[in-house]
Amino acid sequence: MRQFIVTICMVVNVISSVIAQQNDLHLKGLILDFETKEPIPYASISITNTTRGTAATKNGEFTLIIKESDVKESIKISSIGFLSKSLSIESLTTKTKAVIELKSDIQLLNEIQITQSRINPLEIIKSAIDSISKNYKMDDFNLEFHSEMTAENLLTNQHFKVESLILGYYKGYASNVDKKFEILKKRDSGDNPLKASEYPFWPTLELHRADLLADPYKTGILNNKNLEKFDYTYLGVLTYDSDTVYHIEYIAPKPTQKITGYGIVPKTYKGSIFITTTTHAIVKHEIITDQFSYSIIYKKYEEHYFPYFISGERRLGGDHLYSTVYNIVRLTNIGLANIKVIDYKTNEFQNLSELPEDKEFWDLYYPVDKK
Repeated sequence: MRQFIVTICMVVNVISSVIAQQNDLHLKGLILDFETKEPIPYASISITNTTRGTAATKNGEFTLIIKESDVKESIKISSIGFLSKSLSIESLTTKTKAVIELKSDIQLLNEIQITQSRINPLEIIKSAIDSISKNYKMDDFNLEFHSEMTAENLLTNQHFKVESLILGYYKGYASNVDKKFEILKKRDSGDNPLKASEYPFWPTLELHRADLLADPYKTGILNNKNLEKFDYTYLGVLTYDSDTVYHIEYIAPKPTQKITGYGIVPKTYKGSIFITTTTHAIVKHEIITDQFSYSIIYKKYEEHYFPYFISGERRLGGDHLYSTVYNIVRLTNIGLANIKVIDYKTNEFQNLSELPEDKEFWDLYYPVDKK
């Protein structure tokens, strides 16, 4: 009898879970510049009082999964250079597609002309490095990501997309500790232009290479030993969330393997970095070379910053001269309790074609837009 009762409870729990999933709402939206009506790319969209959110595409579009328990909450939209905006979820659920406009902070941009000559960009970056332990979490946490990787060949007009769900384990944001990832789900579609060469689609590569805050090899600009090897340009102050940020560009006149971390040293290595004026937290970092480019944006949750958006562009050579691989990685959840530890035996670098596809999961949580 006891086994029968336990079985009944398990069935009820499964049914309840399915019903809850079916009640989830897929909120679609478009984020525009209030003045120009142009899309705002990669804006942050988060649900208040939760650890969940997403990022807009380069076209300003987003899809956010709203759970039944979120209906009384609000979403907050923010992007560097624009005033943040909050809207109740109830006001958006009746719309087929929510159009949200953000206003740029023009007045602030004009004011920075007065103080620009007083700012030393090198000292700001040094202070940002010294402040990493204060601005980023130093003990264990999990992050969940959704990756959308595409491969395009301009010569053959082939397009291929592979999506994956990623669980990350971070043993704190210490530069000498590597990150571990596990690929949980995958889905692919299209005609793969790199199939003949068995090109490995590694959705976690950008998570390793763009996030220099936790780079165990200490490459790039976030290493005090490399700082004198760059030239800097201070570009002013912008708005981000409830803070303001310094905008600094840098370039390595003579890139080396030690600076870039690559065996084949790029001919060009430069970047753009955004640092808060109050706590000197790094909230955005772009790295651009003639071989690849990465961009990462951090968003504050409670007292620390976490990466909510990462993008990468890999320009292939040799037989794949006309092929480019893009990866857009969006943070979907932050786990600060009940941490799942991932050991070194993970599947993050295996070929995604070896993973089975859970069609029911993808249809439920990431339905394909049939426009």
